[in-house]
Amino acid sequence: MPLLSNSLTRARLSRVRNYLGKRILDAGCGHGELLNYLPPGVELIVLLDRNPHRADRIEARVNRTGIQMQFLIKDIERSEFTLSLTPFDTVVMAALLEHLKCPEVALKNLHNVMVAGGKLVVTTPSPLGGKLHWLGSKLGLVFAEAAHEHVRFYNRLTLCSIMLESGFVVEHYERFLLGLNQLVVARKI
Repeated sequence: MPLLSNSLTRARLSRVRNYLGKRILDAGCGHGELLNYLPPGVELIVLLDRNPHRADRIEARVNRTGIQMQFLIKDIERSEFTLSLTPFDTVVMAALLEHLKCPEVALKNLHNVMVAGGKLVVTTPSPLGGKLHWLGSKLGLVFAEAAHEHVRFYNRLTLCSIMLESGFVVEHYERFLLGLNQLVVARKI
């Protein structure tokens, strides 16, 4: 495990934790790290990722908890994306947006699986944070594959704009990790 990867994950998810509701969809769940940050009262969490190679590790984590959970292999960037589940009050995209080639499609798909007024909680590197992440990957401080999969980076203005275009209004924005990362909490409108 690269030196900084765990620290970056902790910094992101400790902030995300403050905005979680009772029915959560973790889009781009990675290895299911959000499970370590769930507050009391969570009724359901659905972990969603397009990488089938993560299934064994995630399912092992799921089996160790007492919360109703499910792991699904789906790609939120597909126009035919559907979930036949009761809508979610919270959708999390932690360190995912910067990896998406079609973020507008993904955000509209997520919009469709949320309750009215539901929260979308997003973390993403700032443009400078993205450049430093790439450098850190070259030095072995963070996972190299994650840095190489980055498609684009967003500033506050572009984040607010893409959220609004996708049917969300930003209610909270903050920068953390010395401004290298961003947290956005948007409400479905």
